[in-house]
Amino acid sequence: MTEVKKIAYKKLIHQAFLDLKNSGTFDEVIFYRNFRIAHVFHNLAEFIVEDFVGFNEYEFWATVDALASQFDLHHYRKIFDAAVMER
Repeated sequence: MTEVKKIAYKKLIHQAFLDLKNSGTFDEVIFYRNFRIAHVFHNLAEFIVEDFVGFNEYEFWATVDALASQFDLHHYRKIFDAAVMER
């Protein structure tokens, strides 16, 4: 994996944590959404620490895309693509 992509994934996980932190009112819908975001991104944190050894981009994005469709979170792909393009 390129260094540019590694940086983009780091920016992406930062955004996911910000989304969790700033999620607003705590209710059942928000809890479920946050749980799903945390579930998708917790493995990314481990892969970042391990320098992406064994990371499967296709599987990761398939999971993120499913999350994006369910909760209108399409900004994750946009953030990643923009981070790759700015380098």
